[in-house]
Amino acid sequence: MLPIILSLLPVPQSPSPKDALTAILNRASMQGAIISAIVTDLQGRVIFEQNSSTRVMPASNQKLLAAAFALCQVGPEARPQTRFWKLDDRLIIDSPGDPLMRSALLIDASEKLNLPPNFPVYVREAYSPGIPDSWEQDDLIFTYASPVSAFTVDRGTTELWNENGRYRFRPRSYDLRTQRMRPGTTNLAYDPAGRRVWVAGDLPLKRERLAAFPLPKPNVAAASYFGKYADVAEELPATKPTLIISGRPMKDVLAECLPSSDNNIAENLLLMGADHSGPLGANPYAAARKRMTAFLEDEVGVPKGDLRVYDGSGLSRHNLVTTRAVAKLLAWMELPTFQDVWRKSLVTPRLGTLSSRLDGVGFAGKTGSLDMVAALSGYLRTDSGNEVIVSVIANHYLCPNAEARTVLDDFVRASQKLRP
Repeated sequence: MLPIILSLLPVPQSPSPKDALTAILNRASMQGAIISAIVTDLQGRVIFEQNSSTRVMPASNQKLLAAAFALCQVGPEARPQTRFWKLDDRLIIDSPGDPLMRSALLIDASEKLNLPPNFPVYVREAYSPGIPDSWEQDDLIFTYASPVSAFTVDRGTTELWNENGRYRFRPRSYDLRTQRMRPGTTNLAYDPAGRRVWVAGDLPLKRERLAAFPLPKPNVAAASYFGKYADVAEELPATKPTLIISGRPMKDVLAECLPSSDNNIAENLLLMGADHSGPLGANPYAAARKRMTAFLEDEVGVPKGDLRVYDGSGLSRHNLVTTRAVAKLLAWMELPTFQDVWRKSLVTPRLGTLSSRLDGVGFAGKTGSLDMVAALSGYLRTDSGNEVIVSVIANHYLCPNAEARTVLDDFVRASQKLRP
């Protein structure tokens, strides 16, 4: 009988959790992309990082910066007070900024003030930049790029409805007009400069929402509920206001902004936070950029040079941030003063922009998406029951956005295996 020779082969080893994270970021679909990633504990100690000091475009992860800035500057319970003075020859309105102002509130205020038709309306606003100077022209026909003003209505938008075969704006047109092009397939095109919606095709006899459009001048639209916008109010009366609309608290504004990733609210948050320390002047974005940068560097402790602020929403392609800066902010927001409100304002799986992502994962944070930009940052509960902070942002990939988001989701899932 021949002797039996046993070969002792090495037992295959599973990759370590950190090696697994590296493998995910280095997938073939992401070759050539710029990826910045970091995982820390809640105190900011680094557990894993790859290019975490590389500046990248954050997309809507920029909203984390603007929301934290506004929350810390203004306070979670602060409510904006929009004040009205009814005088003999004019109505004066003072708006500190209320991004959640709704048409129903303005209608109610108009009924209480009982003004004659075309009454002159003068408005003083804490800010009214309109279109942020760093936004792309191609975005401006969409509601996600609504102009920004302190005095606004319905987040600077109006809707076009089919009312049994006829076009109708809701709640009103604000001087927008529809113009028919030709019969055939229903199609819509918007010209904000000309205040015109070009429509083609015949509508069926039913009631349905067709589209929403950004208002060219939301402050003028809001003033139209009281009369005719006349000019900027240079001075406010010394007397007691005739009427005050008290807005919802800052904590509610954040909860409306982050889960749905609302750009218009985010821009208001940036400017409201900046205005809290003094008037913004003729160029509100220039002042707001300096003040938010100073807050992040001097108070939060973000390393100088880790970010470049251009807007509050992340729609601007000029924003830059490192993932170590995002992680630093998330760790700093664990302060007892803000922690509860902050955590409740974040998006979680099955809600908002995570409605179809990370199901079953203990994650709360913020997504981000632009052309060739995907971002995901927040707090993650690991398999050991501890929490970590995760931030991963990818730029300049050539694969479909959905595939890039899958890479980020897989990175977060794999981070559950880490031990702080």
